[in-house]
Amino acid sequence: MKRKIAGACALAAVATAVALPGAAGASVTGAEDLPAPVFSQQGGRFTGPTTVELTAPAGTQIRYTLDGSAPTRQSPLYRAPIVIDETTDLAAVTLRGNRVSPAEIEGYIVKSEEKPLLSFFVMSDVHTSSLSDKNRGIWASHFDTLAAIDPDPDLIISNGDQINDNYGNTAPDHLVVKTIFDENMTRLGIEDTPVLMSHGNHDVGNADMARYYGDWFPNSAGGYYERTIGDHTFLVIDTERYSGAQREWLRTRLSELSARPDALTEPVFVIGHRPTASTVHDGAQASNPTLTADLAGHPQVVYFSGHSHLNLNDERSIWQGAFTAVNDGSMSYTETPHDAYQIYGDALWDEYTIPTAQALHVEVYGDRTEIERIDFAAENERTYTNGKWGTYQSAFPFVSAGTLAGPTWTVRLEGDTADEVRANFDYTSDARDAVAPVLTRKPKHMVDTGGRDVLRVTAATDDESVYGYDVRVRDAATGAAALPIRAGAKVLADFQMAPRPSVLDIPLAIRNGRQADAPLLTLTKGTEYIADVTAVDMYGNRSETKTVRFVAGQDD
Repeated sequence: MKRKIAGACALAAVATAVALPGAAGASVTGAEDLPAPVFSQQGGRFTGPTTVELTAPAGTQIRYTLDGSAPTRQSPLYRAPIVIDETTDLAAVTLRGNRVSPAEIEGYIVKSEEKPLLSFFVMSDVHTSSLSDKNRGIWASHFDTLAAIDPDPDLIISNGDQINDNYGNTAPDHLVVKTIFDENMTRLGIEDTPVLMSHGNHDVGNADMARYYGDWFPNSAGGYYERTIGDHTFLVIDTERYSGAQREWLRTRLSELSARPDALTEPVFVIGHRPTASTVHDGAQASNPTLTADLAGHPQVVYFSGHSHLNLNDERSIWQGAFTAVNDGSMSYTETPHDAYQIYGDALWDEYTIPTAQALHVEVYGDRTEIERIDFAAENERTYTNGKWGTYQSAFPFVSAGTLAGPTWTVRLEGDTADEVRANFDYTSDARDAVAPVLTRKPKHMVDTGGRDVLRVTAATDDESVYGYDVRVRDAATGAAALPIRAGAKVLADFQMAPRPSVLDIPLAIRNGRQADAPLLTLTKGTEYIADVTAVDMYGNRSETKTVRFVAGQDD
């Protein structure tokens, strides 16, 4: 399934050149000759518990976590094989003296002996237009990850935006996507697996898509069609033009399917590129309110959408109201809701794109549908390198491939009436998490080796996921804001990385621009400041605020 483990020396070099955050949670000083632990069992899907043995050189210790966080010296000490009996990520590091290896991490999906009636992948926003060695390497890693989870899926869905852009003569770019998929599916022996594609806003017209994809996209006129896989119905729609004949077709088919015996307890999968209004991620980047209205009469509908690139770590990626809607992430890069700063080396940059590739694995059972959120790439890197887009995801196969972006979502259709089915939904607005993160430790002010002011924050804990940290720095004498972080914005907790940091070193400086030599806004040396830090989760629940007083340029 994977993977190549980057040495600490290489990571440090990349961190300097790319202006990435330093290693979080543990020092990697001198770790280039200290290998990460070796796992006896790579990640993937398992029927029942699996046991993992960790090995490292003599005279070392192994520390590990089972919650997706980066191990620290305070993490559990490995003493005996670890039994994995529920879906989780296992991360581990090797320690010798003051040296800590890079982390190794694997994702384990643990299922019961019950066999699913149907299994499939849903991905979107492939955004691939080149048969470069890099793209081929990325997609070889992605398909290897897919095969480790489900070597014989019943279906693969690519839900819109297959290519980068649709202006100019870009129709042949669809042949690039077809070639990459064909190469990997043939290599893995799944060339006969059905593929369903939808039309996205970056794709060319339906006729050209049908010409390049054939059976994968069979409607050259309207871009909408129906497929039956096993005993389950998939209705693929074109959200770029949801009206007229297409709308009438969908409404008619849903009414016909709803008239069948036991229709309320059998999911109908509707596939469309754009999220529909007032559903996932609080309606962000959504469109087609008429589609929401048309689906609302059918609680058995599960609607998959992409387009927004919003990350799957966020529990708002699933929504249940009149029906179920699920965000399927993005296979090129993902995003935050445009409200976060990221750590780029010695400064904070106002940036919403994050270089993770994520998709869904879905298993349908007689009484439920289980949805896994899969990281295909979740490395410690950024989307920009000194102002240039797109150098990320170069270190394939990915160390993080196959890790989990969150717990399993389980969709149940239980009830004799539509209202009863909806009353039993789990992911409703009324069920939103209201538990605040817990920020236990007071942040610590430090001056790094370059003389820069840094705020070290030990990661908060949360019953779901910490999104970021509201960091406000003010002049101790005047109370005036000293670091111009825009109102409402947080410093990203780097929840998207696998493993996610256990400690963040937050630079107390802002860089105006993505270039490494862009001007820095910094604190005034010798001036006393007060920093307030509050952890914030995906829903906006806030921890107790922790405060530290310090003098810029002076180590505490």
